[in-house]
Amino acid sequence: MPVSVVSRYNNVETLSDEEGRLYIAQRPVPPLAAPPGSVLHVLIGGETLDQLALRYYAREDQWWRIADANPGRHPSDWGAGDTLVIPPFTKAR
Repeated sequence: MPVSVVSRYNNVETLSDEEGRLYIAQRPVPPLAAPPGSVLHVLIGGETLDQLALRYYAREDQWWRIADANPGRHPSDWGAGDTLVIPPFTKAR
């Protein structure tokens, strides 16, 4: 299955196994540029994405916006002292 041209995995090498199934070769995903109006937040021990979403957006359910803005590592690998991009909250039109 081809990767969408708007995917961050577009133009990434694909591999296939002996049965012909395609896989995307794993490589580090480069961080996205911080959108205008973003805030850089330095994590304090124990902070979670839903807590940050509540703080910055007044909505815990918007944690995924922060995760999407910081694709370089999995959220469970973040720790105290790491800097995260908090993108501005924009509503879909």
